[in-house]
Parts: sequence; structure tokens; C-alpha cells
Amino acid sequence: MLVAVVIASAIVGGGMLAGGGGGYSPSELTVEEHQSVDIASPPAEEGSIDVSAATSGKVVVIDAAHQNNVDEIQLRPLVNALTENGHSVRFYRPDRGPSGEALNKALQDADAFVSVAPDNRFSTGEAKSVEDFLDAGGRVLAAGEPETGGLGGGSIFSISVSRGGATSAEFAPALSPHGLTVGSGYLYDTTDNVNNHANLRVSPAGESDLTAGVEEVVVHEATPVTGENVLLRTDSSTELSTTRDASDYGVLAQSGNLAVLGDSSVLDPDWAYVADNEVLVGNLVDYLVTGERTPMPEPSGSDSGPGPAPRR
Repeated sequence: MLVAVVIASAIVGGGMLAGGGGGYSPSELTVEEHQSVDIASPPAEEGSIDVSAATSGKVVVIDAAHQNNVDEIQLRPLVNALTENGHSVRFYRPDRGPSGEALNKALQDADAFVSVAPDNRFSTGEAKSVEDFLDAGGRVLAAGEPETGGLGGGSIFSISVSRGGATSAEFAPALSPHGLTVGSGYLYDTTDNVNNHANLRVSPAGESDLTAGVEEVVVHEATPVTGENVLLRTDSSTELSTTRDASDYGVLAQSGNLAVLGDSSVLDPDWAYVADNEVLVGNLVDYLVTGERTPMPEPSGSDSGPGPAPRR
């Protein structure tokens, strides 16, 4: 077990539980390297999110229709950076539930779409709307959390990622044409971390506008992402919870107008100002508001495929 906390029980005798007879306190029996990620606290740091794009008046739609495991407070650094620089933020909450037609309508006059830690599947019709939006020049940012391991959060676009890392057929049109995949499980490092084995240092894997000015980002409970253009990688000592394999895993990848981030906590107020995280968030804002949109087609055909059912 990765997380192992040994708790003294009554079977060791009343004297030990009372603190006498040479007993051990629970803190003495805790394995420090394997503290639960649930009690991890982010390193304290302050900073500001700078946006360099000269654009204004762009519309960014944030997904709130798929039981996304974040709230507006957790997205405050992103939302504030957008609105303070003259852009509009809308939350996608269709009255009759999410559908391909509803998402298409929400994206008709949008410039960017952000989906963070969804816990319900996108239907085939919604995946088609995302693809039409990308084809029309819209920018898409998907940020997620591990699917497995009991850590909470959702997979990217809730793509129903299996333990083998394959996406479901319903969402293949949203990622497969762009060569991006999302793994399951979470990344950890027991030898090189920031206060906790699930808090990892990641570094740019190459030159990109998304990593400009970034030397080190700290991620928390990240899930791996792959693609031809991986922009942030962990150290080679990082392991994946589902396989225990050590490698330099990707946590940010991009293909054209689609960027996939394997850690939604980077956008959270608790983590947005750690290391160079605020630089990355500023770059993500620039990315969202610098696309060039053309009209996207009206929805057509049935909204077949799985609806908004919880991911299993």
C-alpha cells in the first residue's frame, strides 16, 4: 500500500493506550514518506498572475454541467485573471441538462472552453460539439485529476479512461484526432517531492508559449498525459500508482488548440502561487484569449451515446 498509517489499537493493552508501560503514540508509528495525500498542505508562497495578451472582450465558457469536482472559488485565480483583463466568463449550466445541442449553443459565440475535473461523461453529441469548436478555431483547456486511487476528481472531459489508459469510443473524436491520451491513477515520488509524495516538481520539456518563463511547477495529485507535444514532465523517479512504474511522466500536453493538464489543483488558490505555478496560469490565460474564431456549424444528428452518467 502506498499510504500506510499504523494506528495503535486496543489489543495492545490498556497501559499502552494510556501512555504508560513503554507504549507508542500513533505519531511514532506513522511512516513519514507515506503520509496520506489528504492531509498534504501546499507550500506557502505568494505571487501574482500576469497576463501578457493585449486582447480584450473574449468569452471563456467554463464547464459546470458534468458534476465537476471544483467550484467557482477553486477557480478564482483563473476567473479573476480573465475578468481583470477585460474578458467575460460564463459557466455552462444548461437548464435541461448537458447535451450536444446545449453545448453547441453555449460555444457559438465563445472563444475558449474550459472543463475542469468533470465526473460525468460527455455524450457523443457533446464530443462532436467540442470537435466542431476546435475546428472553428476555439481554444480548449481540459484539466483533471486521477480517476483511480480514491483521491477524487475526474478524468479529462470524463473520458472514461480505463486502467489500461484507453479512451471510450464516445470520446475518441475529442482526443484521438489530436494524438492525446490521459492515463489513470496518480503520480508520486517518495524520494524527490515537496512536503508530500504526491506533490511533485515538474519542468518544461521543450520551448512553448504555455511554458514561457516557467522553470518549475509544483503539481498535486497529478495524472499522466501523453501526446506528441508534451510540455511539462516529472523527474524520472516518479511512479504511477496503478503500475508502480517509474518514468518521466508528462502532465501537460498540447495539440493545436487543445491543451490537456493532468492536474486541476494548479488553478486552485492554494496552489496557483507555488513555485512558477502563477506563470503557468498566466500563460494558460494568454492561450485561452488569443485564438481566432470562425463560425461553427449548428448541431446535427442525434445526441447518441452515453449521457451524463457518473463515471465508474
